[in-house]
Amino acid sequence: MNKNPNWDISHNNQLYWIEGWGDKYFSISNDGDIIVKPSSESSQINLYDLTKALVEKKIEPPILFRFDGIIKDRVERLNQAFEKAIQENNYQNYYQLAYPIKVNQQKKVVDSIRKAGKKYKIGLEVGSKPELLAVLSLKDYHEDSLLLCNGYKDIEYIELAILARKIGKRPIIIIEQFYELDLVLDIAEKLKIEPEIGIRIKPFSKGSGRWSDSSGEFAKFGLEIQEVTRIVNELKRKKKDHLIKLLHFHIGSQLTSILPFKKVLREASRVYVELAKICPSICFFDIGGGLAVDYNGSQTSSDCSMNYSLEDYAHDVVDTIGNTCNEEDIAHPVIISESGRAIIAHSSVLITEVIDVSTKYKQASDLEPPPSDNKTLNDLFQTFQNTTHKNCLGALHTASHLKEVMLELFLQGEISLQEREYGERVFSHLLDKIHRESKKLNYIPEEIEKLKERLIDLYFCNFSVFQSLPDFWAIEQLFPIMPIHRLNTQPTRKAIIVDLSCDSDGKVHQFVQQKKPANYLPLHELNSSPYFIGIFLVGAYQEALGGLHNLFGDTNVIHIDVEANGSWKINSQINGDTVKEVLGYFQYPSNDLTKSLNTIVEKSLKNGRLTREESDKLKKRFKDALGSYTYLVV
Repeated sequence: MNKNPNWDISHNNQLYWIEGWGDKYFSISNDGDIIVKPSSESSQINLYDLTKALVEKKIEPPILFRFDGIIKDRVERLNQAFEKAIQENNYQNYYQLAYPIKVNQQKKVVDSIRKAGKKYKIGLEVGSKPELLAVLSLKDYHEDSLLLCNGYKDIEYIELAILARKIGKRPIIIIEQFYELDLVLDIAEKLKIEPEIGIRIKPFSKGSGRWSDSSGEFAKFGLEIQEVTRIVNELKRKKKDHLIKLLHFHIGSQLTSILPFKKVLREASRVYVELAKICPSICFFDIGGGLAVDYNGSQTSSDCSMNYSLEDYAHDVVDTIGNTCNEEDIAHPVIISESGRAIIAHSSVLITEVIDVSTKYKQASDLEPPPSDNKTLNDLFQTFQNTTHKNCLGALHTASHLKEVMLELFLQGEISLQEREYGERVFSHLLDKIHRESKKLNYIPEEIEKLKERLIDLYFCNFSVFQSLPDFWAIEQLFPIMPIHRLNTQPTRKAIIVDLSCDSDGKVHQFVQQKKPANYLPLHELNSSPYFIGIFLVGAYQEALGGLHNLFGDTNVIHIDVEANGSWKINSQINGDTVKEVLGYFQYPSNDLTKSLNTIVEKSLKNGRLTREESDKLKKRFKDALGSYTYLVV
């Protein structure tokens, strides 16, 4: 990238589009560092200073920061949006948030969400037996906070869910498959406990975005209308229809457009009204998840964005349900949403350190002559010397041909390794020169335009894509990524970031920019100081989905509270996995490893392959490494 003498912070605001995706939680300070402000009323802290302070405390990157103040703000903003919509639409009931713990099951996260939503009587949603067990053990569960039980269910699951009523919880068992009804009724009769039941429907209409197939007639979960009718008739036959308390549907995660959602919501609202006519006990309407996060700040219906606001969403939900009920003179239900992604994504930031750079093409104003009189090398050298903006396209064609000739000469043994190295170096400098000279043209030919894809550095970073950004690896979900300091200066390198794994997929090569995703990230040249990069909005799903590829484990996690005076404190510190812990997951007990190594060392000592000093050093290093972080300690 060409140096701009007038470059300042405003340029970097536009370059990384932090004003679009930061949602006022993240911004750039006058000193060029990232600032975190958990709410409009809170103080702000310097993320770079925070990172440096933790490194001084021997807490090494990668570090996952969780800002509990952002969680609190997201919970409050969502509840306030619904409260406002309820008042404006004269809606005759209330809104209740239920956090689906699959979005991030970490206990510290769940505790933070419950604390933030205590005054709103926030509920929890579980989708499996292990998740149910995790929630059953939580203390201080408000009796009006719902426990929504989704997912496939066996006898053990259902029994535990029903018994939860006896320990102060309010479980609603949501029937998603027809067979579950008989199981619930049979177990409830044996336990002599009356359950509360919900029904999950499968709307015909579909949502929008990457996960639109989660809804519609071919959705994985939910009951078709004929199955809903059978369940109601069966419960009426057994005089148990009063057990039906809730109707539920789910349109899919990351709902990018509001219009398809309104159509599905209207369909589901009509189902609710018809059910309420024949089952007056029903009183909850669970609209599921789907409330999106604007990862790229574009405010569009692209897969990583959303074309509506929290306020738009709340208004359309309340307005649609209220009007549909009013048409049939049906009492307004309690509105429930399972908006997990929207309340947790912004709260987490992963900090990684750049540990090396591979710069494939460097600028060179002059080059030494070839090391021999080989004609191909001399032609390549002359092409470099003579290239201008007027002949740069022809120079590209000539250079590409000469590189192929050079390779063939090397294969035939006609040039040496030293000569080949010189030729490849000239070729790389020539591509850079062609790219720079072409900027003087009124029109840049397509072949030269494509050179940008080859003039990109590799910035090696201390983290694992598979562990910390599984959604990028699996579905190329965009996350905002940018340096957390030096933002008062111009970044002059174009780069992709690559991780520590021995896997070609261990890289990030799509980045958020203002108009459309870019295939490079603008970064600064390294200097003698550590260079830190932040990966933002990673609070939803990434930790639960992360894998142990190459045995890189969980990162260090720090929960940060921002004080009123602008200082910060560590609310909770969770150390990242050690090598010993990760190896244990794969049936390599550390004691067995140590004993086995000691046996090998003793044998090598007897054979004279090791000295006693080398033996002691090896055993000590092995022991220390077992207890160390799985990532590099730079």
